[in-house]
Amino acid sequence: MLHEFIGELSGGKNWPFSFLWLTPESFTKSSFEELLRLKNLFEAKTVIVYENLLKEPDIARFIEENLGLCGCSDNIFLFWEQELKLSYLERFRKYAKKIEEFKLLPLPQIRIWLEKESKKRKILIPASLREELIKQCGSNLWLLSQELEKYALTSKTDSLSRTNSRKVNIFYITDALSQKNRGQTWLLFQRALMAGLDAEEIFWKIVWQIKNLLIIKKLIPAPEKKIVETTRLHPFVVKKTLSAAKHFTEEELAKYSSELINLYHNSRRGLTDFETGIEKFLIKL
Repeated sequence: MLHEFIGELSGGKNWPFSFLWLTPESFTKSSFEELLRLKNLFEAKTVIVYENLLKEPDIARFIEENLGLCGCSDNIFLFWEQELKLSYLERFRKYAKKIEEFKLLPLPQIRIWLEKESKKRKILIPASLREELIKQCGSNLWLLSQELEKYALTSKTDSLSRTNSRKVNIFYITDALSQKNRGQTWLLFQRALMAGLDAEEIFWKIVWQIKNLLIIKKLIPAPEKKIVETTRLHPFVVKKTLSAAKHFTEEELAKYSSELINLYHNSRRGLTDFETGIEKFLIKL
């Protein structure tokens, strides 16, 4: 599969490749043209993977016009598409060195792969967690592999860190965020990490808080009782969130929600560091 191929290119110390993985959200025409001309030092090549670019008509037309230049570039351009129109496929056949179709593994084979991979890495992982990983990652074996590695590292965390993490009240972070207190939010985030709390757990609490703020902001000026009935949130949560909503506009909250989702996906694709991304988000609130 493509992800296994990329894993080999980017994982080995002796491979003379640098690596980029880009999506429609991170694509710009100017950066594409720059990558066409890019020459790296020491004769190293850059492998550029473009994911699902051709679903955007404007981008697709631009790519189609420049396929010949991709073939002449010193670098390696890989285009991965879930679905590809026949007209595009014929155009790619004219310039591409290689075209392959990758079939998605059915669920039983994904389970077998994950079980074998766990044994190979000597990772003891509960069956329930394996199913949760499959639910999150689907047939993306590269992402499943990353999650396995993360689980292995997490399971080795010493008991002191786990004990300290239980003493951290994660809701202090979301409370500071709700007051738009950048400094306090960032400081509490750092303390939570130092105590051993997982960055992803903190992240999803932040997402939850932004989501609640956005939902309730949209319902204002409805009575508090009506908001509780509509959202089915606990009255205490509604009361606190209503008080905090005055610090934000609906447009801000929608933007924050979008930024958080993009941060999560970009970190999974290796485009950004997850913890650094959270920090940057918090200090610009």
